[in-house]
Amino acid sequence: MNKLNRKAFSMLELTVGITIFALAMLPLIWLSTSQTKGAYSVGKHMMAGQIATSFLDKMLKLPFDKCYEEVKSNTGRKKVLRNPEIEQMIQDMNDESITNDMEASFRNFEYKFEYDDSCIDEKILRVNIEVFYRVVEGDKKTEQSVKLSALKHGDKNG
Repeated sequence: MNKLNRKAFSMLELTVGITIFALAMLPLIWLSTSQTKGAYSVGKHMMAGQIATSFLDKMLKLPFDKCYEEVKSNTGRKKVLRNPEIEQMIQDMNDESITNDMEASFRNFEYKFEYDDSCIDEKILRVNIEVFYRVVEGDKKTEQSVKLSALKHGDKNG
């Protein structure tokens, strides 16, 4: 057969071409996967930051003495979904799909309040909140956290 009149590729040529193409695509697939994981991790970090901000804002809105009592009674690690206000919000929504989405999104989120009352005589309280999340669902080793701190000032006279 004359090579100049050939109108199709042989099976060997097709196999070699597809193999070269697949090898060239592997780095692009790996890059895409790592970018997706990074975006997912950033999303979880942002959610943890928003939760921490929300909980800290709630504490700082309270009068000084009430804030102090709340922070003292809320030490220890707790699940975000077991927070009474969030439980009430989920119940009020009364939408099963939203409830399922929230439970799936926040099932591994936990929070912990800490405080420093060394300046309590001057009516200054340092409130810390740390929100923990897992980058990889179910893998405790990938746990990270967001920690926020604020000072709560009270009236020295009252």
